[in-house]
Amino acid sequence: MPNLASHAEFFFGGTTSNVAIVKGNSDNVTELVLSGIFEIDHQGFFMAPEGSYNPRNRFGCEFLETKLTCNLLAMQQDTVYSTTQQDFPHIISNIRSLEKLMPLKKGETLLSSIRESRGMPCIHLSHALFTIHKKDDDDDPNSITQNGEALHFFHGLGTQLHVSKDATTAWPMLDDIKDVLGRAASTHYISPLPAFDIHGMPILPVDYTWLLSSAIIQVHFTLLHFFIKGDRKSIFTTSLWEMCMLRTLQHGPVNPLKRACERALKMNPGNKKSCLVCLPHTRTGSF
Repeated sequence: MPNLASHAEFFFGGTTSNVAIVKGNSDNVTELVLSGIFEIDHQGFFMAPEGSYNPRNRFGCEFLETKLTCNLLAMQQDTVYSTTQQDFPHIISNIRSLEKLMPLKKGETLLSSIRESRGMPCIHLSHALFTIHKKDDDDDPNSITQNGEALHFFHGLGTQLHVSKDATTAWPMLDDIKDVLGRAASTHYISPLPAFDIHGMPILPVDYTWLLSSAIIQVHFTLLHFFIKGDRKSIFTTSLWEMCMLRTLQHGPVNPLKRACERALKMNPGNKKSCLVCLPHTRTGSF
């Protein structure tokens, strides 16, 4: 869609994030869901079950703040979807225009959701690994109770994924960071990646890396804005709704540290709405 920014505005979430929404309908606030076909960059892929969490990095984020991330590139090799290459510059332009809807004040800096990978522009896609426990699951219309255990349903675009405390503690993790998962399970539920294979079946966490890295996908996501007052920094990030595999490419070389983590995980398979921004999950915008 040309000039997508003219159809959108940001819904101000107070202490939470600001969300891009469809413009001009104050009675029915509708989140703007963006979609496109991309190739996942294997070098910028951090969607293994532990994301980019490294317990040895004292300056890194806490495990509860972990996000699964990857970079979305224009089509590089695939001939079937090569025609989407011509759309990619317009997609980048649309996102930059949406980000400009939040004007910078003097002295403020901007961290865009548009990054660079191997000299090429890319979209930095992210998915929060954890969601906090609800205070009263019985009041949640998107949850049911089974054997005394609340099962939470996460609605994507016509799909459902459910999680529970047991699913959180059973999340596949390397042995040396199992303890942080146990602590996280006391206050949070794991939020599985809303990713589906070419047959429409949910992709298991142990298969995230080998199936998704370098894959051709159709992805749906939203655009969020945060302002860090102390740093005077305006930050834009994406929030994944759903990704569906269209084709898997031959994997290129990966970082040796990533390969070591994947090998360790395979050797141990037994580890196998803030109110202000609670918006309808309806696809209303596209590139």
